[in-house]
Amino acid sequence: MLHEFSIYVPSNEINEVTDLLNAAGIYNLYYESPIEIIKVQNGYGYEEKEDQLVELKIYASDQEVDHLPEAYYPLLEATLSISRDDITYKTYDETNWEQSYEFEDIDLGNGWIIKYPSSEQEYDDKHVLKFDPLAAFGTGLHETTQGCLRMVLNKELTGKSVLDLGTGSGMLAIAASLKGADKVVAVDYEEVARELYHNAELNDLTNDLQVVQADLITGDYEINEYYDLILINIGANETISIIERHNLLKNSDDFFISGLVEWHLDDLNNVFAKGGFSIEEKSQTNEWVSIHFKRD
Repeated sequence: MLHEFSIYVPSNEINEVTDLLNAAGIYNLYYESPIEIIKVQNGYGYEEKEDQLVELKIYASDQEVDHLPEAYYPLLEATLSISRDDITYKTYDETNWEQSYEFEDIDLGNGWIIKYPSSEQEYDDKHVLKFDPLAAFGTGLHETTQGCLRMVLNKELTGKSVLDLGTGSGMLAIAASLKGADKVVAVDYEEVARELYHNAELNDLTNDLQVVQADLITGDYEINEYYDLILINIGANETISIIERHNLLKNSDDFFISGLVEWHLDDLNNVFAKGGFSIEEKSQTNEWVSIHFKRD
């Protein structure tokens, strides 16, 4: 059973609230940012919608948390100083909830297809990445995932080592493995091993695929090895925090960074420039940007 708890939060307090929930061990959160995308002289920009309530949805599964929903009510009340009357609650059957979404195969336009389990289509003239989105996020539909995915699938990785930070459902890790990476380490603060190994089996992968559950920003996990390629599909601010926390630029000469919106790029570009990197490739779909940084 999937349990959904909803609360309304003032837009100017959403970051504080999500930080409090993360500190309490609650990570499965979803909300739509109260922004309006606008066109500006150099492309896209945004305007924040002030004084607006944001619906924050909090998810938990019986497979991961015992005694729901009662286990979450006092935790939410104490963490956020709210009453039970402030919380809207509903449940979903997880199997039906997941199966209610039927995804259409995605042609990435570079000779590769994302093929979902419901598809009976055959692609004799294409490379196929089989993917079963067992979780709510990381389906391959978002521009950030597709932008970075194209970069990975266009790169020769035979015999290489790859680190995928914030792997989510693991699509980029699977893609790197399909491109011949000998070793792939996929890290996420959620327990995502089930999704990754399931999709690895769908694609008949036999390489060294390691899944690590760790908090990359505030946890004890340390990145000490050198990798031929590091993937980060999270966001500019989080990426900078991870780079600074681990002094990460020493660990590779090649980075694919995605999950970016163009108005957050300056600080990230400066971090890589100071580390001796330049932009090897940049792709953009709508306001979402993916960048290949390579050390000069």
